Amino acid sequence: MLFTLHIVKLEPGQYRAHVMEGHAHLGDCEADSISAAIQLMAENPLPETAGFHIWYEGVCAGTTPIADMRSDPEGLAERLVALHSRFRS
Repeated sequence: MLFTLHIVKLEPGQYRAHVMEGHAHLGDCEADSISAAIQLMAENPLPETAGFHIWYEGVCAGTTPIADMRSDPEGLAERLVALHSRFRS
């Protein structure tokens, strides 16, 4: 099963991650970084979770398997931040 992970920056060093299935909100958590939010979701996935569509502030890193989220949360976070900086107005 694939879910969507939306990460939003509340303020420097404070992020909220929302887990969605379609339009249904399944839960959220707070973390001190984007990579920490990704790692937290990878360590505590919902049953039968294969991966997530990972979003940060309006940009998407794509569909990502749980194994990749566990092995390289920092790389995924860097990609999201780089994409965000390219597309923000």
